Amino acid sequence: MRGLAQADQTRLLEHGLGPATAARVLAARELGQRAMAAGADGEVIDGAEAAARALQPHFAALDREEVKVALLSRKHRLQGVVRVYSGNVAGTSVRIGELFTEALRRNAPAIVIAHNHPSGDPAPSPEDLRTTRDAVAAGKLLGVDVLDHIVFGAGRWTSIGAAQPSPR
Repeated sequence: MRGLAQADQTRLLEHGLGPATAARVLAARELGQRAMAAGADGEVIDGAEAAARALQPHFAALDREEVKVALLSRKHRLQGVVRVYSGNVAGTSVRIGELFTEALRRNAPAIVIAHNHPSGDPAPSPEDLRTTRDAVAAGKLLGVDVLDHIVFGAGRWTSIGAAQPSPR
């Protein structure tokens, strides 16, 4: 299933699917991912576990690093998730101000930052820790609470805020 989740049109054609069938498979996969991600809208994000549960579908089967921000209401209800950066398999650089663009535009008083490690290891890098520290400091200046920074990898996640790896 993981291979199917990461397959593109070329790979499906190489495995014997016709062009129309490959297009239908890709469309069904995209609809499924969007439906799973939309199912979390409105959920209360009251800790790392809830944040990871709500954000995990947004990172399913990505083959390159992406940074996304969950926008939360005053009562920490999930209002939406926006992609801030899409990098490559080795990583992406983050400009701290861009983490807050949509939060400020949509008047979201709190955010959760999340990204994936295509390597599969959710352990935060020194750069991840620095980004989190800088984002928390910037959020204080902007009046936007940074509740957590979740790192996903190969079905596991780590909360930088809690510094605890998740159970498998």
